[in-house]
Amino acid sequence: MNGRITLNGRYEIIDKIGGGGMAEVFHGYDTVLHRDVGIKILRDQFIQDKQFVARFRQEACNAAGLSHPNIVNIYDCGNEHEIYYIVMEYVVGRSLKEVIEENGALDYKTAVRYAIGICSALKQAHDHSIVHCDVKSQNILIDTKGVAKITDFGIARAFGQPSNGPDKNVIGSVYYLSPEQAAGQPVTPQSDLYSLGVVFFEMLTGKLPYDGATPLEVARHHLESSTPSARRYDPDIPYYLDNIVTKALAKNPQLRYASADDFLADLKDAQTRLLGKEEPLDPAWYDTSSRKPVSDETMVISKTQMLDGILKPQPAEPKKDDVPTPEEEAAARAKKKKFLAFFLAAIVVLSGVIYAILSYTSGDIPVPDVKGKPQAEAELLLTKANLGFEVTKEYSPTVAEGVVIKQSPGAGSKVKAGRKIKLVVSQGAEPGVVPDLKKKSLSEATQLLEKAKLKVGSLTVKYDSSVPQGTVISQSVSAGSKVTPGTSVDLVMNISGNQTAVPSLEGLSLDDARSKLSDMGLTVGKLEETNSDKAKGTVLSVSPGAGQVVERGSTVNLVVSAGKKEEKKETKDSSSSSGSTTSTRTITYTVPGSGSAKTVKIIASDATSSRTVFSGSVAPGTQITRQVTLGPDASVQIYVNGALAEDKSL
Repeated sequence: MNGRITLNGRYEIIDKIGGGGMAEVFHGYDTVLHRDVGIKILRDQFIQDKQFVARFRQEACNAAGLSHPNIVNIYDCGNEHEIYYIVMEYVVGRSLKEVIEENGALDYKTAVRYAIGICSALKQAHDHSIVHCDVKSQNILIDTKGVAKITDFGIARAFGQPSNGPDKNVIGSVYYLSPEQAAGQPVTPQSDLYSLGVVFFEMLTGKLPYDGATPLEVARHHLESSTPSARRYDPDIPYYLDNIVTKALAKNPQLRYASADDFLADLKDAQTRLLGKEEPLDPAWYDTSSRKPVSDETMVISKTQMLDGILKPQPAEPKKDDVPTPEEEAAARAKKKKFLAFFLAAIVVLSGVIYAILSYTSGDIPVPDVKGKPQAEAELLLTKANLGFEVTKEYSPTVAEGVVIKQSPGAGSKVKAGRKIKLVVSQGAEPGVVPDLKKKSLSEATQLLEKAKLKVGSLTVKYDSSVPQGTVISQSVSAGSKVTPGTSVDLVMNISGNQTAVPSLEGLSLDDARSKLSDMGLTVGKLEETNSDKAKGTVLSVSPGAGQVVERGSTVNLVVSAGKKEEKKETKDSSSSSGSTTSTRTITYTVPGSGSAKTVKIIASDATSSRTVFSGSVAPGTQITRQVTLGPDASVQIYVNGALAEDKSL
């Protein structure tokens, strides 16, 4: 389990990568097609609003029908447990806005190449009767191959179809709005071309064409100010590029490019010219109006707000001999009356918009309970509740890695929208620090490892005159290393001339085992047989275990295979007068408790001998099962962390 939320049993949510006023965007993974995807999820506060849900679904419909290399593809959409989502192409790269903010103006060839790609994408949308309505550098992604892709058709609209009613809001980024959008008039494909003109201006100069103390003042510039010249910021910009910008930014749609095809034709012609010589300068296109850069932000502004801001008298620079003629005064009065009539009508239609916006942004939000949930799920729940989060991590022996240990403020607390909830997430058990085991006896080394929640791995032996006999020469993991609890550390032990280590005999035939023991100065002690799938005479286990240091001449007990068990089951005759009947017994033990691993040792005994059948570090809750062949008076003793936990007869 990776602790991630999965939508529709297919799309894993990995982490948040962005968002807007209506939805949040996450990096996800398609477990069916094995590819990264982007997942847009409608904010929780909008799921009961049929208009928002319909608009969210319309985005998927708008973009799903478009297939173009410069449009971010839509793969899927759905609703699971009132989580409305859209699955889209995951673009690795940065937004055009980020590129410009980091590097400034683009070189002319790159700017034209990006503009051609974006314009081609808009042509595809317009050919399908869709106007994007929010073309801006933030909605243009540049992938790692340098391809520009337009995204976010969230407020796209179909043109050439009747409207359901008057627009209540001017929606989009005010710094890229066409004049008709700023005035609340119907959008057309030429509205997108105006916004692309703003983006093209921004790519060529690194700045936006209009500034203002407020967004409403910027909107007024889109409606009233003269068309700016990109050459004001960079006199080296070829005039044919400046001409394109000026035509795209014409206030009157009839003076703009009639279609994306016309815009594309000029862009491609400019691309060809950039590879050759530039034409002579054309002073007729030069504009000396002064500007300064402004911040850009996406806004939802009521028409009432927009129109009030535009209608508000603006201070004018005094000009010498600036006396209007009677004809000019009459024209100005007529223009003002026309705008005033429009403004009053808009105010009647839109009187509730500001109240709705203020109502949405006010009030307290209850903090959801995310304690005990995987980090990804906790972050998603907080995001859907319109809250932020701040994550710190700490070790925990009881809480799985990646799970929230605690939160602050606690569940049910009332906080303001956007408040960051502090989350403490588990890093799992604290790593064990490997102790220095050199020149320690095996007993000391074992105790030190157990204290560090580690264990002894394999043992090998050799003779080293510089190290005390019976102590550790070297260890497989360096002292001071941090490792996962329960890690085994292999040791090399120094032995005296009359000591040796029990060799590994499992899987050998009995004859080969005898020969190997003889070579080590050891002999076979007690020999037991038990049924198994191994060939008859195959060594199954040894005692003392492989790697144990013993004196030369010691005996080693073996358990060998008696072959497969016959169909007729052998019955235990506990009353046999001979007193020597043996049988196979099953020992089962479940390690108790919780938390870190425990050292378990199981010793089985009968009337003639005893032996260790299990020894190791085991996690609580683990069931240990061993089959042993024992004679009369059989019993088992189980030790946990060195203490006797169970003693019973078998």
